[in-house]
Amino acid sequence: MRKKLAKAADPDLPENLALRHRLGILLVETGDWPAAEEHYTELADAQVRVEGEQHPGTLGAWLNLATAKAALGEIEDAVHLMESTVDIYEAVSRDDPATMQAQLLLSEMYSLSGEYDEALDVLGRHLKACVDKFGEYHELTIAGARRKVNVLRTLGRFGEASSLNGGLNRKPRNDYERDSARAVDLLIRAESGDAKIVRHKARELAEQYRTPEFVEVLAAVLLRAGEPAEAAELYRAVLSAQPAARHWGPAGELARAYLESGQLDAAETLARELVSAEGLPAGHPLKLGFRATLARAARERGRDAEADRELEAVAAGLTEVFGPKHPDVVEVAGWLKKD
Repeated sequence: MRKKLAKAADPDLPENLALRHRLGILLVETGDWPAAEEHYTELADAQVRVEGEQHPGTLGAWLNLATAKAALGEIEDAVHLMESTVDIYEAVSRDDPATMQAQLLLSEMYSLSGEYDEALDVLGRHLKACVDKFGEYHELTIAGARRKVNVLRTLGRFGEASSLNGGLNRKPRNDYERDSARAVDLLIRAESGDAKIVRHKARELAEQYRTPEFVEVLAAVLLRAGEPAEAAELYRAVLSAQPAARHWGPAGELARAYLESGQLDAAETLARELVSAEGLPAGHPLKLGFRATLARAARERGRDAEADRELEAVAAGLTEVFGPKHPDVVEVAGWLKKD
């Protein structure tokens, strides 16, 4: 494609723009983010010249450019670009499927930047448009609702998450969809403090389906139920089957499982890699969680003063994002008192 484009007399001709879009998709799929950012910067400029700002090709180029920027750690720029792009999508056609997909991407970008209230706001618009156009139980509506459940869980709003998730189980299209909603309900209950009660049902579902989705739920339940060694094994299996772009949460949980099962070297190695990796802002709750694992490992090594300083910083960062009553803030405060 590059050779063909290099020979093109006019790269802005429609057929060459189409070729440039295909090349960009390949760069994204292969994870060549520096090349993707450069490519989509040039392609978006060309789209604006040729088709204008409201053309689907222009909007798609901006979305992919934002994705590349986020992957390179340019989170603030990525959020601003995706916000402005979604604004145009909604102005052109609020109930178009492309607009709805862009809204989902924006909600994920907000979560990546730790802006969860903003994520809920855009998901609210997304779900209203989906229900109005497709109905309450259409696959696009359900996808948006599941995304909202995840954000509510992150915020510790377990009652709301459970209520919304329960609605997804009223008219499942198949057994897998029904049991996916059941697995999320078990996860919410585990996060609310009932991990030991629900672990047997979580195991049944994981053994029945043996997919990364159900295995990850079982791992999360077992970690909270005080069985970190088995949880670590399961998280390793999940990560081996998961694209790198989606590894933050399970990898952080694996580091914690290593720590709580006494595998300090493995916990410290993985947590350090996660703390130093690009792709998440320094104050993101996930990155603060990685730092908490390192601090707790330092405590196990006898470096109490270092652990105290780091846990205090983590608690302050989580409080800034979530407020003082969030379960993660309370948990870190408990580590400080207990340790």
